[in-house]
Amino acid sequence: MEGSQAPLLERQNSSQTSSDASEDLERGLDSGAGHDFRHLIDSQPEAVIKFLEKKGMKQLGVFSVPDTAVLPLIRGTGMLTLGSQQRNIDFEPEWRRKMQTFLDPAHASKKAKGWTGKIEVEAHVVTIRNAAAADDAGLLNPLLKRWQDEACSQMVFGLPAVQSVINFKWDRWARKLLLLEFTFYMVWLLAFQVFMLLFQDEDLSMTLSQLVETKRGIITVASEALALLGMTPFIYIEICTVLEYGPKRWLSIWNLMDLATYFLQIAIDVLHLSRLNVRSEILSILVASQCLLLWLKIQVFQPTKNAFVDTLRSVVADVKWFLLFLVLTMWGFAGAFYILFREDQQQFQEFSTIWHAWLTMFNFMVSGFEFGIFYDCHNPEAAICLVVLYMFVVAVIFLNLLVGIMTDSWSKVKDNEGLRFLCSKAEVIDEIETVVPQWVKSRNPEWYPAYIHVLKVNPESADEVEMDSMWSRIGGNREESILDDKTVR
Repeated sequence: MEGSQAPLLERQNSSQTSSDASEDLERGLDSGAGHDFRHLIDSQPEAVIKFLEKKGMKQLGVFSVPDTAVLPLIRGTGMLTLGSQQRNIDFEPEWRRKMQTFLDPAHASKKAKGWTGKIEVEAHVVTIRNAAAADDAGLLNPLLKRWQDEACSQMVFGLPAVQSVINFKWDRWARKLLLLEFTFYMVWLLAFQVFMLLFQDEDLSMTLSQLVETKRGIITVASEALALLGMTPFIYIEICTVLEYGPKRWLSIWNLMDLATYFLQIAIDVLHLSRLNVRSEILSILVASQCLLLWLKIQVFQPTKNAFVDTLRSVVADVKWFLLFLVLTMWGFAGAFYILFREDQQQFQEFSTIWHAWLTMFNFMVSGFEFGIFYDCHNPEAAICLVVLYMFVVAVIFLNLLVGIMTDSWSKVKDNEGLRFLCSKAEVIDEIETVVPQWVKSRNPEWYPAYIHVLKVNPESADEVEMDSMWSRIGGNREESILDDKTVR
């Protein structure tokens, strides 16, 4: 009996300990040193997400303000954020001071073109101490790593507490540092474009000393040196990201493309300045590849809800296996046509090699067929049957399936664009935070307050029009709409 009761007593003790830890943690959030997100992970790792969802935010109170004072401020994110060292603050004066510029009569008269009314706003606080702390001491870095390990859903970034931290960091400092990063990138991009245009007509027979004796040569060398200088911060960012996340989490097609731009830039500068193989096509291929990658990479600096890179990443993830199957099918048809045209390869260059045959299949898929080729070959009957089969399988079935899959993928991206936007901002914030030197963080303590306070509009007090039920309200019947009247002809 004693042996059978032991497991039950252990489970009861474990349950009681977990409950006591939860209550102790909640009591300690106000003043307990160390009761932060890291303490939450250490004490209750299995209940972190639930805690964020149910107890991550606390409402402090409500008050009324002129709608023209708050609505212009929250139009983009739906909230205002404020950092403080205290969890409980005299919220109304604090928020009114933050909105003082909009409450100024001269400013209000300039902004407001119509009427001004009162609107009810709610003051909230993120209950976790140091949720906005830097690196893994805060909330974003551990959540991002867990999401990248596929241990939690992207929905976690839509939780009010997480969203508040993202918006606070973004508005406080991340947007400015991203703009600085974009400035360095534009220096790199534009300097390389100048080099590319000047390299196009460069006299490749000149040595480096002869090149810098000309005005054009000085500008060419200076532009590639400036491009190398503009690239340097991004190499530092990449190294810091790898050290923080590890090669496994860092490895992706987009980061590999970034790595390729660094190697290409260095290789171009070495080959051009050393004049090694400067007359070969290798340098031209490298310059062409770098030009393409640099212009593609500029899309990374587009933190909007319809960001091209994020959309492309989702679509490619959905269609990658279908594209592989399509490529393999085209390779099979290319091999079949290559064999059928083995006696006509001198006459028809389209099937002279297996690679030419595959490129011909790709060209047929996107731009149509030239039937004269198949009528004039040594085996026209088999060639015509094969091309008809190819048209039906690839041009009719596969391409329409591909369009359908991409349309469905785009719809899913649009449905979750808010969450994807928040997740992208969190990734940008964490990447920037990883590379910011410690002395910069120490000199800006306002970046990392103990608590994040949030101001949101009470949805019931917002003067908004509900389009779905707008027509049904005419006549007093909310269930029937004029648009549904079957007698209208």
